Amino acid sequence: MEQEKEAQERKIDEQIKEVAELQEKNDKLVEEKERYQRENHSLKEKVRRVPTRLETAMKKVRGVLGVEERLEKTLRLKEKGVIPDHIRDTICDLVALDNVPAQSCVDAFKRITVGLGFDIEGNVSERSVNRIVKEGGVAAKLHVVESFQQAEGIAISSDGTSHKNNNYESHCVTTVDKTGGRKEFFLGISMAANHTSEMQRNEWIELIDGLYELFKSSPFCAGDSDSRDFWAAVTGMHTDHAEDQKKLFRLLKDFKHQCDREQRGEKTVLGLSSPELVQLLVQVSQTATEAAGGLDAWSQLTEAEQFALNEKAYLEQVREIGEDEFNKLLPDERENVDLFLWVGCCMHKEMNAFKAGVTEMESWWAQNNIEPPTQLPNRDNDAASTLAPGTAAAARANEKSKGGAIKVTTLAGTVFRHKDRKRGQQDTLRFYFDKQFGFTIEFPDTSNSRFQSHAQASAILITYLDFFLGFLDLIEDNKTSRQLNHLEKNVRCGLQCNKTRHELAAITLYHQTISVPYMREIRGPLSTEQNVLNLGPFHEQLKAHLRKLVAHPELAVGPDISYETATFDGKLWDRPEAVYAVQRHLFELPYLRDLFAHMCSGALRGWERFTSEFADGGEISRTSAKLRQRASMLKTNDKNESEFGVFRREARDKPSMSLSQHNSRQMYKQNAGVSDYLHSMSGDGRQFLREQVRKEDGSGKNREKKMSIAQHMDNVAAGKRKKDKEKKERRRQIQEKVASAGSRRFADVETLENVFQIAPRSPGYLTVAELDLQLDWYAQNTKDSGVPKTKGERGTRDAKFELLKQAITRSASQTAQMDTGGGSGLIPEQDKCEEGENNQEMDAESDDSEEAFYGRSIK
Repeated sequence: MEQEKEAQERKIDEQIKEVAELQEKNDKLVEEKERYQRENHSLKEKVRRVPTRLETAMKKVRGVLGVEERLEKTLRLKEKGVIPDHIRDTICDLVALDNVPAQSCVDAFKRITVGLGFDIEGNVSERSVNRIVKEGGVAAKLHVVESFQQAEGIAISSDGTSHKNNNYESHCVTTVDKTGGRKEFFLGISMAANHTSEMQRNEWIELIDGLYELFKSSPFCAGDSDSRDFWAAVTGMHTDHAEDQKKLFRLLKDFKHQCDREQRGEKTVLGLSSPELVQLLVQVSQTATEAAGGLDAWSQLTEAEQFALNEKAYLEQVREIGEDEFNKLLPDERENVDLFLWVGCCMHKEMNAFKAGVTEMESWWAQNNIEPPTQLPNRDNDAASTLAPGTAAAARANEKSKGGAIKVTTLAGTVFRHKDRKRGQQDTLRFYFDKQFGFTIEFPDTSNSRFQSHAQASAILITYLDFFLGFLDLIEDNKTSRQLNHLEKNVRCGLQCNKTRHELAAITLYHQTISVPYMREIRGPLSTEQNVLNLGPFHEQLKAHLRKLVAHPELAVGPDISYETATFDGKLWDRPEAVYAVQRHLFELPYLRDLFAHMCSGALRGWERFTSEFADGGEISRTSAKLRQRASMLKTNDKNESEFGVFRREARDKPSMSLSQHNSRQMYKQNAGVSDYLHSMSGDGRQFLREQVRKEDGSGKNREKKMSIAQHMDNVAAGKRKKDKEKKERRRQIQEKVASAGSRRFADVETLENVFQIAPRSPGYLTVAELDLQLDWYAQNTKDSGVPKTKGERGTRDAKFELLKQAITRSASQTAQMDTGGGSGLIPEQDKCEEGENNQEMDAESDDSEEAFYGRSIK
């Protein structure tokens, strides 16, 4: 046995030695391989440097011989099948910044480079161009998130519009740094199923969450990035004055507070000890179980439903903890954390106040029993009132027709600057105006509802009143038929109306004394205040000036007026020729002074309403100057308005362009610094952009959004159909009750009076519900019953009793006339059918002429 063990040990030792020798040989082979690889690499490098050395030698020879060097000028659009970064940057700049069409971008680039003496190799497809532009859009999103992180305060603004029956929302952001400097960012336009405040809130939250998720997945995110940081930094919101925008502000304000409390609560939870954390989790579990309805109900839920309840309960606990931590802050600190101010667009303030003033001015005629301006009905209404006087159609035509300055400026805009550029007299007007005065004008675009266009049109019409009347005569004489069309006749009729001239003059004076001076400060290059939150005193001065004009209209209406006392800012007239034209017509405008004062009075009420956010005791007035600077906002919402204008133009010129492509181009163009940000990106960043664009193109988000809108339409239609069905069923049930009441109706007043005397809670007591059913039957089945249709108009139980007595009396009288026989007590159901048939025969016989029918309708 020992010999066998020794033999085995010797064998093992030999094998170990053999393995050691093999390992040594392998190490030597590895060393030789590495040496050969180094030598091979060195030889390759020497071979690679041969052309360079030859080129260097040739340069030296050329230099010695004095031969001029000829450089190779070849630009390759692709290197090894990949578009280089500098080519991508150039293409993106051409398309997004210079508006070069994607399909023509590469051809334009080639023409430029060939003109500079370069040869071009390769090509770039239109699809690649569009993807390159989208890469610029992704870079713009990353750039804007980095700007958010550096901001001291953030103001958001939005607006909505509809295009081809679809709702669109525009979103913009203004960041404020520590010095008060502002930067504006466009965040894109999105489609929405509807324009409710809740939908707009969700759009804002989804937009910001998407930006931060993109940034967190990028190589540029160094730490933890949370979209709640954005809402914590939001300090202001700028919109128009619609009620849905004010509600949206309240919803976002609550969400901002919720995000802050969650972050504070989570920070506190992370610092809890183990026993405290266990206690919190137990409390969360108990809350979730109670919300489910107990342990039995909890056990029947799916894991996803249990997780959702646990998450909801946890967030509620976290917010409560965050609220406790927030309450520990000092009052100034709490005010700084919860700072969120709303302000309305100043352009909309002026527009709404102007509209209020015009409405008040138009009511002045009736209030003073003076005949208003001549009505200017359209062609159909004019025919109805002319061909069928005294009829309901004529009455409706007169009711719908309007006259006055705004009607004339609207019609004049259609004639002199039609929104369809193929129609209208806009070119003819410019040519003839240049012939008469030596310069041209462009009539204000009232047909497209441009800001202050009606006031500007009023000023032009009153200034060149004789010219426009003569120009309309010229149009008439140049026509083959020698007749103006109905629209042009209305314009001439309106300009010839003295009352309409009164309104044109009043609007012109208001525009020159209030509107123009106000907008000088809001939009002018010499404005003194850039933060809209500091314009409270400015608006108070404006309203004080309006009160002065209401009390002393002679400051603006009269032969000796001065811009120093008439205008709000005391500066020169914007259109002195318009003011002088009003003065020239003063002798024929006896009501102008009172009319102008009335317009200023209405505008003052409008200004009071639309500057309410600056009122004493409001949030803005209570906020310190330092916090107002942190929440600094622009004075108008022009950014969103202009983005919609660009979108409409792009949608018309490039109807196949996707919304994501449009947003990429506009964000790259409008947001300052994006181009430099993209050009400075490294290889990892560029790779991320390309991957993200491919991912977005393959995600189908655009189609998913459209399908969600289509599904929303289905849901809305289904909901309305369901309501219609339920309404129809309720009507059927009510009709059955009314028909049943008809079988119980009283044959005479005496029987009704006897039943009415029965005491309450006694058998046979006549209830209010029964009275209403009886009245409903008579209203439906008796001609001229005198029964009001709505229950509210019928009054108390006693009043309904009197109405029922009258209805029974009328029905008995009609029954006697038809000689259908009498009845006693309650009339059987079959008699009701016969009575209904007789009533139908009466109706058929009574409406034997159109004249009788219209005559009764008027009554």
